[in-house]
Amino acid sequence: MEKRKGERTKTNDEVLFSIKDVVMRGKMLNLSREGCMISGSCIDAAAGDTVSVTLLEGVTVAGEIAWTDKEEIGVGFYRKLGEATVKYFLLGTLEHARNDTPSDQFGRGLPPMRPDPSLAD
Repeated sequence: MEKRKGERTKTNDEVLFSIKDVVMRGKMLNLSREGCMISGSCIDAAAGDTVSVTLLEGVTVAGEIAWTDKEEIGVGFYRKLGEATVKYFLLGTLEHARNDTPSDQFGRGLPPMRPDPSLAD
């Protein structure tokens, strides 16, 4: 088995993904610029199948299934994600992001992030 190229960030975000023209909802368990792991029920897929993952509204990335294991799949993206997109998902996993409003170095609250489709490239 090929070793993955990039370090993955743990996530727990709901995503939509499509395999063989069937759209499903699942949990993205980790993410890197090169790929992700998705857990979901009723996944009928095989390694090599094409998959489309909607990370955020307006941000969809295409890739190929690298492996399957019961209700989980590993996805390798055809194009690397932008670093900002991966960091967006990292914010949700940081302890301070769950408990406090993110703030700048002066303690001022930062506005909520909005998805920016241009960051997917």
